[in-house]
Amino acid sequence: MSSNAIELNGKRYDVRTGRILPAQEAVKGGRASFVRPVAKQSGAALDGFTRRKAAASPAKTTAYAVHKKTEKSKTLMRHAVKKPAQTKSKSAPQITRQAPRMDVGYTNPKRASHAKVVKKSSLISRFGVPARAVKPIAAVLPVRPEPAAPPLPVFTEHHKPTIAQRHQKSLKAAIDRSTAHTQPKARKSTRRHRLSQKLRVSNRTVNIAAASLAAVLLVGFIAYQNVPNLSMRLAAARAGVEGSLPGYQPSGFGLNGPIKYQPGQITLSYASHSDDRQFQVSQKASQWNSETLLENYVGTGQKTYQTFQDAGKTIYIYDDNNATWVDGGVWYQIEGNSALNSDQLLRMAASM
Repeated sequence: MSSNAIELNGKRYDVRTGRILPAQEAVKGGRASFVRPVAKQSGAALDGFTRRKAAASPAKTTAYAVHKKTEKSKTLMRHAVKKPAQTKSKSAPQITRQAPRMDVGYTNPKRASHAKVVKKSSLISRFGVPARAVKPIAAVLPVRPEPAAPPLPVFTEHHKPTIAQRHQKSLKAAIDRSTAHTQPKARKSTRRHRLSQKLRVSNRTVNIAAASLAAVLLVGFIAYQNVPNLSMRLAAARAGVEGSLPGYQPSGFGLNGPIKYQPGQITLSYASHSDDRQFQVSQKASQWNSETLLENYVGTGQKTYQTFQDAGKTIYIYDDNNATWVDGGVWYQIEGNSALNSDQLLRMAASM
């Protein structure tokens, strides 16, 4: 069976059929039959090379085989080395030392007798003296009086002052003669003074120019504030109507253009600062009173109106944001797309 088999990569194949052969084979012996592994055949393989026998792996060695028997130590020669025997040592003599005495005036007699027989060098002239007891002595020391101050030197012809003394004397005299602390405090230069120096003119000229400029500015401001009043007086004189400016001006509105006038009529135009709202205040000379105004103007047509009494005036508010009234022979009208409410219209009427 082994001659008809070949092994490739650890597997056995039949040479004739090419089938893989089992790794075990049945063996019959005597009465019983058993199965055993097929022994690998060493020899030529299919490619003609001879397989080497695999060396035994050291990893397959079991730990039991290694530690089966105890090994003796190989480091020391136990037969030549013996344990040292302990010898009993005699007790060493105990030395007792006596502390030296530190009494004052005490001298050891042995050291004193030894010092007498020791040869002394002729080069040494002074040797130690044994210490003796020292008794403290308490004595009261008198307090010395404070020394008197030395008298000031009196300079005579024979004793002239030194250079430092002369300098000190001259410095003191200069301080006594100084009057800088009594002089008035220096004034700081003002802006006008600096400007006059820069323009190379006198300080008085600068003051006059500044005062004139301030007066012109004040007059200009007052004139600017009174321009509408002056224009109103001029228009009233030329139109022949006693017109007046409203003292109340609705918020967000202002005069738009000059005051227009014609014989018997004055017209003021107001415009909004933020949108296109505007209205006109017209003043005409008229012989009407409040009743005739209602009959001839307010009551005619399809006007819806309201009547208000304020400061003796009868004010008619019609078409929501228009107003009219008569006072002192002058017919007043406020008309336009102003969107003013009744309170604002009444305040304007009361201020005229």
